[in-house]
Amino acid sequence: MDDINKKILNILQNNYRISYKELGKKVKMAASSVHNRVQRMLDEGIIKKEDTNINPMKAGFETVAILGLSVDPLKMNKVAEKIASYNKVQLVGITTGDHDVIASVITKDEKSLWRFINEKIKTIEGVRPKINVSSFIDIFKMSHKINFKT
Repeated sequence: MDDINKKILNILQNNYRISYKELGKKVKMAASSVHNRVQRMLDEGIIKKEDTNINPMKAGFETVAILGLSVDPLKMNKVAEKIASYNKVQLVGITTGDHDVIASVITKDEKSLWRFINEKIKTIEGVRPKINVSSFIDIFKMSHKINFKT
């Protein structure tokens, strides 16, 4: 990734609604060139989607939790892909450490979380019975921003 793409990403993270014309001025390129670069980063999955950052607890979702799962090693990718398919899941990944897979989940309340774990997560083939759950009491920072030094 070159320095121009890093500059574009830094700017987009702070204002994803900026026009290509304005973005072009900031990186000293034509709007069409900036558009092509952004489109390429979207196509390559560098930019997942244009989005806004919302604090779920302030938006009416009482429960934000981290699930730590033990998973059959031969089924880790399939388990992670299945978990990623649920709308309640914000982040899921295969990890090192005490858990094989960790997922961040947002639900309306604790009862909804309990149902989601028991009706969805525990029924996935390869997920072992013990699931560690940590729920947030409050959120002080929630960001998807990456600081690209340029």
